[in-house]
Amino acid sequence: MKKDGPDILKLKAIQDYIQQVADAFSVVLNYEVAIVDVYLEVLVGTGKYRDQIGVVYDLGTVNYQMRYTPKSFFVIDPPNCKLCQNCKLLKTCKVLAGLFYPIKLGDKLLGSISLYAFDETQKENMLKDFVKLKLFLQHLVELISGKLNERVLYEQSKKAAEQFDTLINSVREGIMAVDYQGKITHVNRSATELLMVPANLINGRMLEDVFSGISLQVLMKMIKPYMEQDIFYKHGQKTLHFMSTATEIEYGGYISGFVLSLRSIKEMRKLAGRFIREERKYTFDGILSQNTEIVDIKKKMCTVAKTDSTVLITGESGTGKELFAHAIHHESLRQEGPFIVVNCGAIPENLLESELFGYEEGAFTGARRTGKPGKFELADGGTIFLDEIGDMPLQLQVKLLRVLQERMIERIGGTKPLPVDVRVIAATNKNLEEMINTNQFRSDLYYRLSVIPFHIPPLRERMEDLELLIHCFIQKFNLIFGKQVKGYTHEALAKMHEYPWPGNVRELENAIEYSTNVCPNAFIDANYLPNRISKHGPASQLQPHRISEHSTASQLSQPQDSIQSIVDMEKNAIIEALKKFGTSNQAKENIAKSLGMGRSTLYRKIKKMGIEAELME
Repeated sequence: MKKDGPDILKLKAIQDYIQQVADAFSVVLNYEVAIVDVYLEVLVGTGKYRDQIGVVYDLGTVNYQMRYTPKSFFVIDPPNCKLCQNCKLLKTCKVLAGLFYPIKLGDKLLGSISLYAFDETQKENMLKDFVKLKLFLQHLVELISGKLNERVLYEQSKKAAEQFDTLINSVREGIMAVDYQGKITHVNRSATELLMVPANLINGRMLEDVFSGISLQVLMKMIKPYMEQDIFYKHGQKTLHFMSTATEIEYGGYISGFVLSLRSIKEMRKLAGRFIREERKYTFDGILSQNTEIVDIKKKMCTVAKTDSTVLITGESGTGKELFAHAIHHESLRQEGPFIVVNCGAIPENLLESELFGYEEGAFTGARRTGKPGKFELADGGTIFLDEIGDMPLQLQVKLLRVLQERMIERIGGTKPLPVDVRVIAATNKNLEEMINTNQFRSDLYYRLSVIPFHIPPLRERMEDLELLIHCFIQKFNLIFGKQVKGYTHEALAKMHEYPWPGNVRELENAIEYSTNVCPNAFIDANYLPNRISKHGPASQLQPHRISEHSTASQLSQPQDSIQSIVDMEKNAIIEALKKFGTSNQAKENIAKSLGMGRSTLYRKIKKMGIEAELME
């Protein structure tokens, strides 16, 4: 028979206890006692029944019938008793009389307790004292049930304590319990990791002996039920700084202790920096500039954001085209809708169509059974940002043009068009007009995309923003890294002003992150700038010329006496980086990041500039 239910709800859980009870009452009552559980196993026995402990009775016994009729039974003369006729032990049974009583916990039957008479005297006494014996068994069952209930409550409280302990240990914050005398009684796993010591070296110690900045007296003076407090912990030669929230533990109307949560100030700075960065980068306020051209662009973008007109943003890699696109969406009437980004240069050509427009079930080998919505469907009600639109294959340009004209998309393998309500913002660092002349980009798509065009000037054309951006990025990385960097030395600033910043604002941010990481001083000198910046020639020798929106590659590569073009600078920087770090995919990924450009942009430049061929010569 299947035995279900938790062990704590079984009589076997208190077998030793009820055996002692049975032994005591057998002597007092002068009857043999047996206790059988609901699975018909003999758990307790006295006298003749002691040898039957562990035996499982058959289905014809009175104990079995009690499972379906949970009430007391009184059996006299078993051979002639109707209740005993199906019992296999009937022919060998020496019981003259028996009183059976069910053991319950609430409405749940757990088994039965029985008194047996084996001689005439016991039988006559049982007949005479039947009512008293039945009442006695009732009290005995209540005693057993009470013990079992006590066991259940104990196990439940033990389980709750284990669950609570698991919960506390799963919390990322450090948790510490302190009693009313100021003694630390418990620390969770996160607290031991933050403090870098095992729990046994913390538990039992007085709060003020472990931490400075907090004490029992401070906790006792709390005006509110909680309090924020900076506390410090000495670990070897280091002093760890934590922000602690102390909360009172109230029991019976009195303060019985306190719970303190510990959070690393360094981690909090990282989170704050990430939050500030995420909050600000999607708004025009987060795009910092003193440049009149950028200020004018922001004003115009704020105006056009309220419409659904298609926007084309051009500019070099790293100028922040995606930030401007995010800001337009944030300022638009679609701000509650999704903002979906598609990098047309990073997705393989054979997958780009399904990414944009989705596919139906069975459209191609490996397609999902349920099909898959494309980015245009996911952007319904919001904005889709098509970055690096200049890298889109010609055959897909035709389909995109149709979407822009009809506001309908068709999944791969689909049979009917689906309407989509999206605003399209596209961006590129390429000269699309030149690409039209070389049949690399469709003119009709270009005019559909550039309904409202914006060109973001490179950083070298708005150097009045350099120190503003430097200050902003230093603040950001101070917060994240827990540093106290105040700025750059005059020499370092001069170097940064001389550098042409081919990776633009993205490269500047990466350079400041590098400097903030490696510099141990309050002011960063030129030695802590990335090599490409610190070793760059003076501005008098390498004066970059302005690149207009319509500058061509041939114009950029023309030598002008001692003036080196930005393209040549960029090419030389890439070549030097490849020579230094290698040409593996991982090396190229690191090079792209250090130069402040996307990986696909680096690959494209290497191919376009013929750099690999030069390296092989």
